[in-house]
Amino acid sequence: MRSSVSDAFLAFTEPIEGRWPYLYLDGWGLVTIGTGCRLESVDEAATLPFVLAEEPAAGASTRQIREAYSAVQSRPDLAGRPQEFAGHTAVRLTEDGVDELAARRLAALEDRLIRTPEFAGFPRWPADAQLALLSLAWAHGPDFSGWPVLRADCAVGDWRAAADHGRIQGATQRNAADRALFRTAAHAVDNHWDPDVLWYRPLGHRAELHAQDSGAEVVLLQERLLVLGYLAEVTGVLDLETELALRGFQRAHVLREDGVAGPATWAALGTAVPATVAALA
Repeated sequence: MRSSVSDAFLAFTEPIEGRWPYLYLDGWGLVTIGTGCRLESVDEAATLPFVLAEEPAAGASTRQIREAYSAVQSRPDLAGRPQEFAGHTAVRLTEDGVDELAARRLAALEDRLIRTPEFAGFPRWPADAQLALLSLAWAHGPDFSGWPVLRADCAVGDWRAAADHGRIQGATQRNAADRALFRTAAHAVDNHWDPDVLWYRPLGHRAELHAQDSGAEVVLLQERLLVLGYLAEVTGVLDLETELALRGFQRAHVLREDGVAGPATWAALGTAVPATVAALA
């Protein structure tokens, strides 16, 4: 993958998955850790460099890791709420451990993806298209055998079509980001932009904004809307003009048109596609 993609991946995925040093059950009830890294078995968990929550300098034993895995599995009622699992396990990954696991998973995903014939050209794809597919695979897994239309889109580099066909049921924030990435890839190709550059801008964790909110977060929102051609000036207040501009952006990017800057809208605001082009897609 292009270095701009690997460099940006954690900044892109953490606002979607969170960052959790302990084991938890994701929304599908699967044991997960870090930035959304699912663990297929307790044996896989036992290979990770866990430390003790109460004594971070001490490595966790295999028995302690297995106990933590079983404790998490026993709480399906908490699935999809990672923050609820902190008190249920005594083992943790360090910050470096979380980063290293994510890097290994990302490299393994790429290796699996390029074995799919339609994705064989992945190393030559524009950076934004690479990140879009990796994002899909991070949540869905690398097996796209049930996605023939998306595979066909990617095989011919039809990134606008891929934006319409690369969607995961229920993953609203990720879908918004992936759509923005694929559409940005199409715009980058049309304009002969450098394929090594990730033109999408990950915006990180952002507050939900409503009418009449003010402050630095509103300034960032307005700056993005201004750069993309939806808004004429930055005032620092989510006034009527900003709300109308935001609704126009949401409409162009197939989002809920409510004038509220929530997670899906922030994810889409990373796009590099200007309003004049987005309105035609």
